[in-house]
Amino acid sequence: MMRSGARISGVGLVMTFAGALGAGSAWGREVPRPLRGIVMGDRHRAVTPVVLNNVAFDSISSFSSLPYLLWPAAEDATGLPAKNGEAVRAWLASCAAPLGFEGFEPRYVETYPWRENDVLSFELVRHGIVLHDARVLVHFRGETFLGIQSHLDGRIVGIEDPAPADAPNDLRRYYAVRAGDGAVRIIPVTETRVKREDRTIATLNGASGVLETRVYLDPASGEEPQGAQITEYVVPQGTFPDQISVDENGIVWFSQPNNNSLTSFDPVTTVFTQHNTSPGSGPDGMIVGTQGRVWSGMYFSGGLGWYDSISGTMHNVASPYTPSAMAIPVETSDGSVWVTDHQYNKISEFNPVTRQWIRTVNMPTPNCWVVQGHEDTDRGQIYFTEYNANKLGRIALGGNTVTDINTLGGGPAFCVYSNNKVYYSRWNEPGMGVYDVISGTVTEYQFPVNNESGGPMWLRPNGDIVFGTRNRGYIMIFDVETATFTSHQIPTPNPALKDGLTVGADNVIWFTESGVNKIAKLVDGPACTGNESIKKAGCRTKSGDRRSLVVKLVGGAPGDTFTVSLNTGETTSGVIDATGKGKGKFSRTAGDAGTATARWGCGATDSEGYTCP
Repeated sequence: MMRSGARISGVGLVMTFAGALGAGSAWGREVPRPLRGIVMGDRHRAVTPVVLNNVAFDSISSFSSLPYLLWPAAEDATGLPAKNGEAVRAWLASCAAPLGFEGFEPRYVETYPWRENDVLSFELVRHGIVLHDARVLVHFRGETFLGIQSHLDGRIVGIEDPAPADAPNDLRRYYAVRAGDGAVRIIPVTETRVKREDRTIATLNGASGVLETRVYLDPASGEEPQGAQITEYVVPQGTFPDQISVDENGIVWFSQPNNNSLTSFDPVTTVFTQHNTSPGSGPDGMIVGTQGRVWSGMYFSGGLGWYDSISGTMHNVASPYTPSAMAIPVETSDGSVWVTDHQYNKISEFNPVTRQWIRTVNMPTPNCWVVQGHEDTDRGQIYFTEYNANKLGRIALGGNTVTDINTLGGGPAFCVYSNNKVYYSRWNEPGMGVYDVISGTVTEYQFPVNNESGGPMWLRPNGDIVFGTRNRGYIMIFDVETATFTSHQIPTPNPALKDGLTVGADNVIWFTESGVNKIAKLVDGPACTGNESIKKAGCRTKSGDRRSLVVKLVGGAPGDTFTVSLNTGETTSGVIDATGKGKGKFSRTAGDAGTATARWGCGATDSEGYTCP
């Protein structure tokens, strides 16, 4: 999907494997390394033994009590199928009961790569009709059987077959309808597809009307435009860069849970600095909030921590309950910080002024794996993703009750609110979901690159949505006006994106490549001219002690974005005009002095002092 015009810089990291599974692979009571990342929070889930065809497996569950991800309990297990579509199909067919698809037969579809694995994909059929969005994926590394991903939205509690007079099989589907948490009832539906210019709109229609709408964009709409540039930076200390954010001064921050560190990166000097979170441990989710505070949930020790980047001090507060594994914070417009707890099914609100916990709310769906939240600032509500439950949760600012909203499946992972819609990534599906706050409808959009499941995401200043994918590795940008994607392939193959993606005020996209210990930025606007500079930063008198500070920019690329910030923290942004110029204005008072810093979207920076007489 990459055109020759795209430019990539940075040095790739070569990974070698010893044997079929790789050095350090773990078998038994922990998810093997080649299967990690398939299930969100895989290493923090209970492991359950399962027997398939007289072979002992270990497994973890996700969307129901059924085993979702399974692997042989012994590395030298026998009785496993060879890497052959028909052999695996026949082997799976006799596992229908323990895997939960009784009444359906597996049918081989394709083999595709997932990171370093080869995946044999099987759909589930009954009377020649496919069960929508259900599949069984069998992973191999070389010729070695690794494990099974059995993707069903819930345990089947009933099957209704179509009438003989219904539409022919190529228009029929079986569809899983919720029958309580973790359970589904299978009904017949008819699929309608309408082709419109660069997309196909598919609807699934049941007796009660439209059950699901999905948009399939033509591959051409996902092609990468010329001029995009991805730059990668190897993290020199520690491992596993996780979530990422950018502060108002353009400094990039990311968490390193394995090293108890919140790490800053200066894009100008390219200097990394680690900030220890002790006694808090396992800084997981992370955001940059107001007043120079970098917030993080302490997953290992429990509690909430923040690093004050102005004073250079670290603070920790214990969780209001035990045990806890606080994860991802969100700062809201009323000044509070909410933080999720995946494992213990709670969200908690913290007051940064009093440094006291305000409330803890239990999620209404048990074991929903609440991931992350984002505020609907138009209505004063926070939306949270619930991965296990395939739901969104909504709570009012200062509220005590979460209202659950059903999605269409795929494991909602991360979300952002923009212009009356909640966009969310689908961890186990190649696409995103869109919940319309006004109509209450959900529409799904498939990514323009196959087999790229959703992961981290964030919002651009203009409202466009950015996603990172978790297989080969792409950055997908969704234009909310045209409802189209552009895709940018990450230079390092299989970078194992997980949670970290953000967008700075200058429109630059930053993301973590957790599996290869890198951070990276994507600049998809005009390239720098090399002549970007501040021509003048000067004050003029308005009236009395009031002064107007004007910062004039020159030498930029037309159409590039810019942000001008003062050392006091105030910022303003804009777009470079056709002559390469831009302008930032600030209200000041007589006697004020400081430094203005300009950052262009292409990555250029310049600073200039000013004095207001």
